[in-house]
Amino acid sequence: MMKLAKYLKIENIYITDTCKDTGCFYGEFSSFLKERGLIDDIKKVKRLFVKRESIQSTGIGKGVATPHIFSSEFADFLLAAALIRNGLDFKAPDGRDVQLVFLIMSDDRDIGLHLKTLAHIARLTAGDDIIGSLKNARGAAEVYATLMEKEKAILN
Repeated sequence: MMKLAKYLKIENIYITDTCKDTGCFYGEFSSFLKERGLIDDIKKVKRLFVKRESIQSTGIGKGVATPHIFSSEFADFLLAAALIRNGLDFKAPDGRDVQLVFLIMSDDRDIGLHLKTLAHIARLTAGDDIIGSLKNARGAAEVYATLMEKEKAILN
């Protein structure tokens, strides 16, 4: 069974107030990954996310997006999250700005895990308003705790 806690770490939760567009967001997020020592090439990772977004919006609705990329840049499966406090237009099908982004990254050996993670996140965010629960989160630890609480509710 998929569990966020196995893959999502508090230190891999990025929080920002706003970005002018998804390209800006992916650039800032890639820099965040580099600072954490999780990637080497900021430009390559940003380019992969921007390319993925240009194929089709990763916004899934209800203020959530799930961009996912494959690259040799990732030795292991990596799940990160971002909270964009003021929202960002990801061209989501419901027209809502995205405030919660789950970023899924790995080399091409983990396609099955990508799919399981995408399905799990869709289930996690399908219920009540997860964005409303995150509005007052003061930091990564609170975002993480809220996500774990939401996950516990769907697993029971």
